[in-house]
Amino acid sequence: MSGTPLDSFVRRRPPRRPDASAAVAAPSAVRLSIGTPAAASHEPEPPARSIPRVSGTGRLEPRQPMLALSRFQSAIGSLQVVVGGDVTGMDVLWELDDMRQGSVETAPLDAGRRPLVSYDRMPGFVLGLRHSRGLRRVLFYLPSTSSVTVNLYGGTTIACDPSITVLAVYQHDGRMHLRYDGEPYPTLGTVKAAYGFA
Repeated sequence: MSGTPLDSFVRRRPPRRPDASAAVAAPSAVRLSIGTPAAASHEPEPPARSIPRVSGTGRLEPRQPMLALSRFQSAIGSLQVVVGGDVTGMDVLWELDDMRQGSVETAPLDAGRRPLVSYDRMPGFVLGLRHSRGLRRVLFYLPSTSSVTVNLYGGTTIACDPSITVLAVYQHDGRMHLRYDGEPYPTLGTVKAAYGFA
């Protein structure tokens, strides 16, 4: 077996590596241009907008209308919306990744046979976060409440400004983003029209 081509291939020495000094000199000698003017490459980048993250407590208000949850907060337990004051007229609109839409009465069941969103024992709602990646957005319509608080697993609490009328929850890349909306929507139909629900 020592005379087969396989033996000569296995015993063959690896090819020689190029000299390190030649490899360093080659890239600097070649300049590539895609046709971008030199002045454009020195313009400063606009500052990236970042959404504040919640740790422990947070507040949604007109000055700070958005908050981001961590991936852990977005996937574990439930998002509980506790409402104080007049609860008449409240409703929930949801939209999934596959563009299905509905309200709290038509919420789909998750794998554990629990509704995605439901009424809570306290005045308010519960949004199950087990399958939050399949969720696109949820709107909590809160037309005449005096206080709104969002509770998360682990004791995180988010207080909302009393003027809130819609609490919008968006899912993007496994993270939930909460948004304050204080526009005076007179009916659920105006909320549907404003947010593009059918």
